[in-house]
Amino acid sequence: MKYLRIDAEVHWGLLINYHAFTKSRPALRTVPPTTVIGALAQPLALIKKWPETDRENSTADKIRNFFKGVYVGQNLSLSEYSDLSKIFSYDADEKQILTDAAAVSKIYCGPVADDVSLINLVLLIDEEAARNVLGNSWIAELVSSAWAVSRIGARESVVSVRNVELGDVNQVRADEAVTKYCFPLSSGQPLDGDYLVANVVDWRSSSIGDYVAKPTVQLVVPYSMRLRKITEVKVKPTAGYVYKAGDEVVIPW
Repeated sequence: MKYLRIDAEVHWGLLINYHAFTKSRPALRTVPPTTVIGALAQPLALIKKWPETDRENSTADKIRNFFKGVYVGQNLSLSEYSDLSKIFSYDADEKQILTDAAAVSKIYCGPVADDVSLINLVLLIDEEAARNVLGNSWIAELVSSAWAVSRIGARESVVSVRNVELGDVNQVRADEAVTKYCFPLSSGQPLDGDYLVANVVDWRSSSIGDYVAKPTVQLVVPYSMRLRKITEVKVKPTAGYVYKAGDEVVIPW
């Protein structure tokens, strides 16, 4: 198994809304795995000359099954603000234009002391499955796609990739571990440290892009809202082991 790590600078913030949306659009305070896969799929579709979507599935759907873990570490200072957007619709029966308004939330990233606003992404890759989908050039194509990631979430969520790293994953036996990367609540018991819990679509069993009534998973996101910065969380992994992706420790999905 290989890992692909992407370090991306966030320029202003993130526009990623809850999948179970209402007229108002509350913002997610973390980047869900489906969004990470989608961010990588967009440049990969250009490299492979694939349409981003076709009648069967999207590029993100084509590649999601060769990922064995998707992790996000967010060294960001998060502040949520909402814009009031006017909505126009047309009532065909009454032949009149209707207007309404809705609040659309965004996450703005303030300055981080002595650092830039970074999102660290780690994806674990099943080598054989990746080869079956992309061919023998899968490593070069994934690395090129990683460098070409330009947004994470909506098109307004512009990022610049600062570093890409690909290597071998090591499995290490551990009763306890410390990580700064998100993990499913079912995969580990948090023992110490500040964290958020986010309910996101489960990329392992849901097609990417169609999120209505799809299975979800609770993610533990190491982050302190009090300090407004990334933290490390001590975890008791359910599997009894962790993965080392270079210098990073991640909890098995």
